[in-house]
Amino acid sequence: MNDQPTILCIEDEDDLRNDIAEELAAADYNVLQAADGKEALAMLSEHRPDLVLCDITMPGLGGYDVLKAMREKSDLGDVPFIFLTALADRNDVLVGKQAGADDYLVKPIDYEILLATIAARLNQVARVQTGAVERAEEAWQEVLSSARGRTVEALYKATFAFDRFLVGVAVVDEAGTVRLMNKEAERILGQDDGISVVSGILKGTAPKQNAKLHEGLKKAFEEELLDEIVSFPRQSGGRPYLVLIPGQRFSADEKPEAVVLLLIDTEQRAKVSGDTLVRLYNLTPSETRVALMLIDGKRLDQIAEESDIAQTTVVFHLKNLFRKTDTNRQADLIRVLLSVPLRSAAA
Repeated sequence: MNDQPTILCIEDEDDLRNDIAEELAAADYNVLQAADGKEALAMLSEHRPDLVLCDITMPGLGGYDVLKAMREKSDLGDVPFIFLTALADRNDVLVGKQAGADDYLVKPIDYEILLATIAARLNQVARVQTGAVERAEEAWQEVLSSARGRTVEALYKATFAFDRFLVGVAVVDEAGTVRLMNKEAERILGQDDGISVVSGILKGTAPKQNAKLHEGLKKAFEEELLDEIVSFPRQSGGRPYLVLIPGQRFSADEKPEAVVLLLIDTEQRAKVSGDTLVRLYNLTPSETRVALMLIDGKRLDQIAEESDIAQTTVVFHLKNLFRKTDTNRQADLIRVLLSVPLRSAAA
């Protein structure tokens, strides 16, 4: 599996761009090259680099245009961006920083400084992402641990720990009454666009999906090991909401007062690319397609129909996904796939 960071170098001077590319390749980076802003944006529509080096003054689209376009895209907005320029005046540096650049290196290029700056930025990104994933896992474990306490009060603190991760958490009793929810769950349900709270009860607009939700809830209070994923299409169109009913893991004589549901707005998740999944988990093309369709909320039978393959083949790929992501349940697999943008800068 190739885990070399990818650097996009945008520079209109061919000789300088080639020199930079050679230095980066020698330092064990994958290198993409673009001669101007237009070519760079076309390349960014197909690839998500780990870091961008960009000249400011170029024919057509300049460096500021490229930076602005990237910062406006949800899947590129957090990519480290370093300006390379001959504009050495202090005000030029300040303008570059204020525009959103992470660093500003002045030509002629000192390659030792360039490589040290790149390494420092990539290490910083890795530390932030690792910390985010660890905090998310800690919050999730706290939710599950509190769920074993069976009381709504015990779930209060853990539920709101998920606010920062764009994951909705709702605590629901056996009748479907929402007893507690965090801000993201309030936002999702407040949209009233496929799933909402009606007279205090969690309810899906589509009768079939609503029945599946409440059937899953009923089982959650009866079975120790249950995983259920229900997809709710938006009435307004777009990607669906997902409700995950994780395995609650309580014994028969410890029936809980309420259970924890996770609500995912797949429109709000950072984009996950197939290339990222291949690099992180060494997936085959077929496994990658199945993974991306799971992220989109597709059921196994829908995946089989849209891919024109047998459902047994989909199940075969699903088992491989379990093995490669170190999961054994579909709910956990979805959680892992949805966390990919946190786990890798190349999502």
